Amino acid sequence: MTGIAAGVTAFLFLLLFNGMPVAFAMLVAGIVGLYLAVGPFPVIGVIQSAPYEGVASFTLSTLPMFILMAEFLTAGRFTRDMFDASYRWMGHLRGGIAYAAIAGGVMLSAISGSSTAAAGTLSSAAFPEMDRYGYARSFSTATLAVVGTLAIMIPPSLGLILYGVFTETSVGALLMAGILPGAVTALGYVLAINLIVRRNPAAAPRAGTRAPLRARISSLKTVWPILLLMAGMLTAIYSGMITPSEVGAVGALVALVLAVVMGRMGWRGFVDALYRATRNSAMILAIIFCASVFGIFLTMTGVTQNLLRAIQMADIHPYLVLALVILLLLILGFFLDQLAVLVLTLPLTFPLLTGLGFDPVWLGVVFVKTSEIGLVSPPMGLNCFVVSSTTGVPVRTVFRGVWPFVLIDLLVLGLIIAIPALALWIPGRL
Repeated sequence: MTGIAAGVTAFLFLLLFNGMPVAFAMLVAGIVGLYLAVGPFPVIGVIQSAPYEGVASFTLSTLPMFILMAEFLTAGRFTRDMFDASYRWMGHLRGGIAYAAIAGGVMLSAISGSSTAAAGTLSSAAFPEMDRYGYARSFSTATLAVVGTLAIMIPPSLGLILYGVFTETSVGALLMAGILPGAVTALGYVLAINLIVRRNPAAAPRAGTRAPLRARISSLKTVWPILLLMAGMLTAIYSGMITPSEVGAVGALVALVLAVVMGRMGWRGFVDALYRATRNSAMILAIIFCASVFGIFLTMTGVTQNLLRAIQMADIHPYLVLALVILLLLILGFFLDQLAVLVLTLPLTFPLLTGLGFDPVWLGVVFVKTSEIGLVSPPMGLNCFVVSSTTGVPVRTVFRGVWPFVLIDLLVLGLIIAIPALALWIPGRL
């Protein structure tokens, strides 16, 4: 069985590297693997039941609702207002637009949950200003690419929600566990920007004079409702008033009301938001749908149990196993997006690592943080391609500027591993 599992996994990556979409590649590989392992009739039974059971989850309803909320807020132009407010408060500093992008990215992460969406939104809003003031393009585009990755860690993180659904770990605990690591990552990016502009002042000239206090306060008029919405959602979840599965629907409804009442979204914007939310949700659910077949194949082969037993008999240190898994995630992140990495690896690595005694909530933060690094790592850092396509800057220029930020990400990952309380302190207190 182990040989079949290895061969089918190799077949899966062959399909992926030849351009087949992740969902269909996992479905085809899962069907082939089940046929080889248990024969044709069990395959029919699995296809009839497993995909439906994989997506017919009350917890999973959180995901399309958060996506819909983000689309309503984007259609209402709240995302651009968040960056504009940050720019008015910090734009006068050397590298001020980059700092403003960090602040805007943190706020945007609290309504988006999608790294690529955050990177695209920030690029279209911030890059023209950075270019106008003479920022080095490798620095400006790299900053925008890495800031987008905050959305996969700061609640409501789609990566953490999917991890919770796949592993049956508390989504509420996972979302809360992402707050401190997300804040530490943002502070790390601020430090990286500060070091870059001190070493090379020409990379980020001063943007101009400080905005008047009245203009800065005025910029908060359209930001405070969103900040209040985010604070209310987190309070509702962790006070027990609303479950994580319900709060996405409440957030989407409030976002719709805000956009309509404030006159920021018409009928056309409403329809476009529904279309984008439906398309993105369908793509993610299709991956989950098909991944369930491949997950059952791995379970039937017993490869996870055999691997765990072999590690225990060989007396390999659990942290060495964790290091190897992280290395695997980083390598896969060079070629695949974070969702695909999680879907591909969780069926095997989650039971393996929890069997070695690691906390599942802490593992969720480690997994998501590691896949976040892959979003900006060459040759296939997805956020870098998104920023490149949005700004028209060659992707090699974007990659040239990301290395200081990748180093910061690796240091933060090391901190999370060395100090598990960074992820577990807030969920433990609640």
